[in-house]
This record gives sequence, structure tokens and C-alpha cells, in this order.
Amino acid sequence: MTTIEQQPLAKPGELRNPNNGHTLTDHEVAAYNRYTEELNRTRYPDEREFLMDQRHRYFVSCGEPI
Repeated sequence: MTTIEQQPLAKPGELRNPNNGHTLTDHEVAAYNRYTEELNRTRYPDEREFLMDQRHRYFVSCGEPI
């Protein structure tokens, strides 16, 4: 069986959106980490890819005007 690499959880203050320089707030980091926790739980490659895409979309949307 193939070992799937576990993604580390982010710590508050360590994630900065490269598109706008916004440092994610504690609440934004918590939401980002929920994607990571779900990603670490699943073993299905298609689902992992989907969750990584969704996590990235969330990350780059942080700090953008609504």
C-alpha cells in the first residue's frame, strides 16, 4: 500500500497571500486547516486533488475585496 504524505497544519501568522500580501487571520487559518484535516483523512486521489484545489482557491481569496 502506498503511503500518502500528510499535509502539516498551518499556524496563525505563517500564511500570507502572495497576491495581495494579506496575512491570514486566526479564523482564516482555522478554516484553511479544516481543508487540510479533511485532505489528510481521505485516501482517494481524486478527492485529495479536489480538496487541494479548494484549499488553494480559499487561500488566494483571503484578503480580496468582496
